[in-house]
Amino acid sequence: MIEIKNLSFRFGSHNALSDVTVNIPEGSITALVGPNGAGKTTLMRCMTALARPSEGTVRIDGIDTSADPHACHRLLGFLADNFGLYENLTVEQSVSYFAAAHQVDEERIDQVLAQVNLLDKRHETIKSLSRGMRQRVGIAQAIIHHPKYLILDEPASGLDPEARIHLAELFKTLCKEGITLLVSSHILAELDQYANNLIVLKEGQLVETDFSIQEENEVATPYFIQADNASLLANYPKDELFSIVECSETLAIFNISQSTAPHEVLQYLLQNGIHVNAFGKHSVNIQEAYLKTIKNA
Repeated sequence: MIEIKNLSFRFGSHNALSDVTVNIPEGSITALVGPNGAGKTTLMRCMTALARPSEGTVRIDGIDTSADPHACHRLLGFLADNFGLYENLTVEQSVSYFAAAHQVDEERIDQVLAQVNLLDKRHETIKSLSRGMRQRVGIAQAIIHHPKYLILDEPASGLDPEARIHLAELFKTLCKEGITLLVSSHILAELDQYANNLIVLKEGQLVETDFSIQEENEVATPYFIQADNASLLANYPKDELFSIVECSETLAIFNISQSTAPHEVLQYLLQNGIHVNAFGKHSVNIQEAYLKTIKNA
């Protein structure tokens, strides 16, 4: 687990981060979002032991990044926003360079190139690659040493839609293979494809959010109705069929009891004068959660 506690970072008199406390659970793909200048890159630099916080601590599996940065580097992979590649090296040479720096066996290179789907490009030079392929080379370099955690700063920046889809699939694959990911991005719709955890920063401070993506087989998945008179449900007596989570003039979100089938709730609503226009499972996306959180901050 990555544990961030009371973290602050100052540039002179400017507070880039102020008393940030948050944990990043293992096995998650966490989206780090916020307006420009919110402190996202500074937070990632502190997490990767590339910057020493003014106050507070970051612990990677219990290791303080300031006290033992090299031990943390062995657990982390990091892809910066504007990372550099040697244009005249081949894909294989670029990854081999990082393998040697991490004292990793050469056989690991084939494994990593297969992971990022670049085996067929191994002998091509970096300058001949598309931006999407360059991103995958950067990720290959970042995971060459079997890191437990992978931190990426704006990895989809400048990519075309097809490359973003491939990148999202790669992130989900890496997570299934045991890597915990933290991804900073301004492309909120793209984060919805893979993120299951959310951190929101605003002006260097953590904005609390209860957002999480529930698995499809969870019985607690909420449902919604759209109806012209949905607000009437706010005054309905509590019923064993469902419980209201949120209710507005035209939208109601509710949980259905485990012993109740969805069609029974729909039938109940119709029989009790609710003019239902739409009914189904309710899934909150990152964009909705972010805008709501920023608005309320």
